[in-house]
Amino acid sequence: MTRKDYPLILQMKDVVKILGFSKSTVYSLIQEPDFPILQINNRKVVYRDDFFVWLDSKRRVIS
Repeated sequence: MTRKDYPLILQMKDVVKILGFSKSTVYSLIQEPDFPILQINNRKVVYRDDFFVWLDSKRRVIS
């Protein structure tokens, strides 16, 4: 699946699937101040493009 195949608004289950992390790990990650979370009432979602920008910013090259 490519980035554009995901919905514009990602639910936490989508983030769990993309990252391959446990649900508890993802919920810990979204507490980080730079995570692009959007809270609507009690639901936590993230814009797809913002999520992938955030994810790309976490990449580092190990030589």
